[in-house]
Amino acid sequence: MTVRRTHTLFTAAVAGALGLLAFGVGARAEITGSVKLNGKAPESKELDMSGVKECKDQHADPVYEESVVVGEKGDLANVIVALKPDDPGALGGEVPSDPAVLDQKGCQYFPHVIAMMVGQKMMVKNDDPFIHNVHSLAQQNPAFNVQQPNKDAGKEVESPKTKETFKVKCEVHPWMGAWVAVFDHPFFAVSGEDGKFTIKGNPPDGEYPVVAWHEKYGSKEGKVTVKDGKGTVDFTFDAGSAKADEPANANVKLASELKAASGESTMSCCEMPAAKTAVAAETPAK
Repeated sequence: MTVRRTHTLFTAAVAGALGLLAFGVGARAEITGSVKLNGKAPESKELDMSGVKECKDQHADPVYEESVVVGEKGDLANVIVALKPDDPGALGGEVPSDPAVLDQKGCQYFPHVIAMMVGQKMMVKNDDPFIHNVHSLAQQNPAFNVQQPNKDAGKEVESPKTKETFKVKCEVHPWMGAWVAVFDHPFFAVSGEDGKFTIKGNPPDGEYPVVAWHEKYGSKEGKVTVKDGKGTVDFTFDAGSAKADEPANANVKLASELKAASGESTMSCCEMPAAKTAVAAETPAK
């Protein structure tokens, strides 16, 4: 099935970030591959933004949730693929100097999945001219809950201290969600809309275990042999292995309700609910 998109921003700036999220000074090794979905993919659900005019007005066409983004040939996007070494320190590699960036555009997170390294800087942005908040549900790392009332070119949050995979949500707009995977080495990537990925870095030649993780289909393990700086590994997920959907949170308060309750006029969109919940995920690389 063909996945419809609402932002050209995704295919340009974000697609590059999704395709190549591993770094190394003087990198020469490349581990490439693709990820497929075997079986019928679920129909993408249309996001209901009708209750928040500021969000709905950002989109001329319907917007779809991104828990499963798959092409007509079964190409599966948003899969994190990473080496799973027994001793990550023995592989070398440096912490990326560029920050991992999570943006908010049209009441959606971009990218939907981020892979980064322990100690790497992380920035959260807001391209919308109204309030969002970025709430990390990390349990092993310092959690953050950053409110951005208006456009924000980038706010730095505390760098992760240990490997973990966690969800990020916006308590203002309950349909918004993203995933962050933190590794203790720099040899990872995220598959693009064509299902392909490239892990760049400089691991020594040899055989390595590899893990692929998807938010709906869980983890799969494989092996890759790196020889003369090159290696290839592919993954196939079974459509029947999808996890059940999480219950939706419909707790959205419009600006008119906020103003009526408090008399304030500083919020242009919504009020964050007080309730906070935690979501843990299996870390894709152990």
